[in-house]
Formats: sequence, structure tokens, C-alpha cells
Amino acid sequence: MNAGNDPAAWQNFYIMIGTANAAITGLLFVALSMHLKQILAHAVYKPRAIVVLVILTTQIVISAIVLAPQPRDLMGWEILILNVFFLGLNVRYRAPARITTGSALTLAIRVIYLLAAVSLITGVGGGFYILGGILTLTVVR
Repeated sequence: MNAGNDPAAWQNFYIMIGTANAAITGLLFVALSMHLKQILAHAVYKPRAIVVLVILTTQIVISAIVLAPQPRDLMGWEILILNVFFLGLNVRYRAPARITTGSALTLAIRVIYLLAAVSLITGVGGGFYILGGILTLTVVR
């Protein structure tokens, strides 16, 4: 099995990504807790805070999925279901008139997660390379 489809080859990467995201999520949670009233009252900060928490939490869950001992195709199905759910939420709560560069990027990232999941399910296309790349891009974004 090539590295693009071998979960064991990616264990250290997902330990690092999951740990980094957990640390960032914890710091963000503390910052949000300290300024909760101001954030909830602000029309721009409230949705951004929610989006960032969802993105970071999704990455932690994806890392946990990959680190759990299970077949690659089952990992793909779990990642697919998770991202179909969040893609549905993104599409539902974004009015077409309000599509911005940031929201278009968020939707594109979700679609790439779906491509990675399909690649893991089928075993074609190096799904872990796609997934690792999009996780890294999302962290740096």
C-alpha cells in the first residue's frame, strides 16, 4: 500500500495536527469566554468565532478518526459524513447574496475534504495526501 492510502504512515502527522488544533482551540475558547458578551453582541465577530471553532473542532475530530484503529475506507466514510454535514450547514446559512471570498474559500475547503474522503473510500488518488494538505492549509489560513 502506498503512503497516500496507508493510515499508519500518517500517524505522527495526525498526532501533531490534532495536538496543535486542540491547543489553539483551548486558547481560543479562553479568549472567547473572557469577551463573550462583546463577541455575541457584534455582528461580524459572532459568526467568525463560530466558524473558527467549528473548523478547529472538525480538524480535531478528523485527527481522531485517522488515529483510531480502523480500516481506511471506514475512515473515509466518517470524514465524508462529517464534512457533508458541515457543508450542508455552510450552504444553508449563507444567503447567495452574501457570498464573500472567505465564505467561498470555506466552501471550497469542504469540497476538498469530500474529495479526500472519496479517495480514502475508493483507495484511489492518495487520500491522505489530499487530507493532509487541506488540514495544513486550513491551519495556516
